[in-house]
Amino acid sequence: MREPVTREGGSAAQRTARLLRSLCRAERSDEGSITPLTIGFASIALALILLAALITDVWLAHRKLFALADSAALAAAESFDPAPTEEPGILLTDDGVSTSARAYLNAVDVSPRYSDVRLVGSSPDGLSAHVDLRATYTPVLLSPFSATWIELEASATVRGALRL
Repeated sequence: MREPVTREGGSAAQRTARLLRSLCRAERSDEGSITPLTIGFASIALALILLAALITDVWLAHRKLFALADSAALAAAESFDPAPTEEPGILLTDDGVSTSARAYLNAVDVSPRYSDVRLVGSSPDGLSAHVDLRATYTPVLLSPFSATWIELEASATVRGALRL
């Protein structure tokens, strides 16, 4: 008995054989494009590199703000008034600490990336200068991974001492 011939030309067995041959060729073939895969991995790598650069930039900006706060507190601790006692001593006031710290910040070159710099100076015990600095920082890399501004805060306390 013969197999029926279909419209596509050939019997069902012939069509099955052709299908199997094409599947075997497809499995052995290395044809195709890895360009989409390469583009995908490159874009992920680029995004990670930009994110790492942004995090590093913000971390360094915070360290610089802390250095400014520390230097302002040191300048404020060195601008003391003599204590009104019989023994030599120092006296720091809240107003004196704030004024000296502001004068220091006006004298140094603060990066233009810091905007809206706010300073709060105080002397908790009359012997120490405490400075709080807050600033709005604009990152170098404005990217989809960050806001256009980041609020940073740094505090420093320096103890004043008088040595004779």
